[in-house]
Amino acid sequence: MSRLTSVVAVVAACAAVASAAPPPFSVDRAVPLVTAAGAYAIVDRLTAADFGGRLTGTPAYAAAATWAAEQFRAAGLRPLPGMPDYLHRFTLTVGGVESARMEVLPAKEGDERKELKAFEGFLPLLYSGSGDVTAEVVFVGYGITAPEMGRDDYAGIDVTGKVVMALRGAPDDKRDWLAHNSHRARTANAKAHSAAGYLFAESAIANPNGEPIAGLAMAAVSEEVANTLLSGRGVAVAELRKVLAAGGVASFATGRSVHLAVAARPPRHAEAGSVIGWLPGSDPTVASDYVIVGGHLDHVGDWPVLMPGADDNASGSATVMEIARAAARLQPRPRRSILFVLFGGEECGLLGSKALAARLPEGLGRCVGVYNLDMVGAGTGAFVSGGENFPLLYQALERARDRVQPGMPLAAGRSEGEPRADHGPFQAAGIPAVSLFGSGGNHHGYHSGEDTIWWITPKAMEAIGRIVLVAAVDIADAH
Repeated sequence: MSRLTSVVAVVAACAAVASAAPPPFSVDRAVPLVTAAGAYAIVDRLTAADFGGRLTGTPAYAAAATWAAEQFRAAGLRPLPGMPDYLHRFTLTVGGVESARMEVLPAKEGDERKELKAFEGFLPLLYSGSGDVTAEVVFVGYGITAPEMGRDDYAGIDVTGKVVMALRGAPDDKRDWLAHNSHRARTANAKAHSAAGYLFAESAIANPNGEPIAGLAMAAVSEEVANTLLSGRGVAVAELRKVLAAGGVASFATGRSVHLAVAARPPRHAEAGSVIGWLPGSDPTVASDYVIVGGHLDHVGDWPVLMPGADDNASGSATVMEIARAAARLQPRPRRSILFVLFGGEECGLLGSKALAARLPEGLGRCVGVYNLDMVGAGTGAFVSGGENFPLLYQALERARDRVQPGMPLAAGRSEGEPRADHGPFQAAGIPAVSLFGSGGNHHGYHSGEDTIWWITPKAMEAIGRIVLVAAVDIADAH
């Protein structure tokens, strides 16, 4: 039997069971099953030490994914055909840092070296290669070399053996810079120009979103440290961002030097998976089509400290699991299927969502929409990235809000440029997709050891979960 035949057979069987007329359970009855207490308990479990910060490709992430799959099974969700363990698998390259040190060297004789503290001034990029370099810092703008687009931030400068420093982004000219606007592209370009070190000037937080590069020591530095390195040229990051966004080029030797030393583990290939629970649709004519309700399960690990990732994104995962548990009770079920997805690899470059968007489940039909939940653990409302792109998805959220959470602020935004959440790969594949983020609250401790359960506001998860449940059923039931 082919996989397509298998899926159709399962859908038909589900429809036959539904025809036996079990007691009705409406969406209005399901909504109260999404609770602050239930979501908070899941966040508490996902942030426990034995799940080790849930870095994709580690045994700790695998344990968290296995636990989540069991919760989907217990809720009554089915595995997709060919995925008995509920996992949609993908591969990745995993690095890891063992130790790191960074000093800003004196600007003039008589000054002292300044050793930077982890999470305050710097943190090695978690995919850094090993290296020990003392050299001048050269600012390279966005770090882009794209002759086909008329831009080279390395033109006219020699960075051989130097430490380059770059900013996130690309010119704001409405052209597609995605091939160049990523950590992978910037670091690979630094290596191609024979740099001995790389600094990402934004904030001193944990970042596993890249590929290990042998011999290239890499670190994130705070904007304050970046401004110190730029001060001899009389400029600051804020000014340079304006120049670069307008299409200008600003690349120059700073006259300041640093010592950056990173000891890293050898890179290794690993396998991981996104967790998928399937709620089959009830109408045989459209049951193979589906809505995705998802959120990323992974976080950034336990080096140099345990980073629990309560808000980012145990909160989104917990809310998805609450929605799934409630939706599994629905009778009759929505006409179309709903897939509940806990994405792996988001923090490593949207790997799980890219894998799913590129390799949608065989035998299923069209994905009609994606609601992704990311950092919904704090706030008084929700910002919907992509809501302006896909008004039908956003309007379903507004109707749901008015029905179950009147007065809660919702705001639609446009999604374009560098994708930084799991709706991005689906949009790129032509699938309507939005991401919801908590707004109006304190998203404390982003990518650090301070993103703990103590900063979570459970009612935010409850409210957003109830809204998304109703909206997803609305889209799945549409005629």
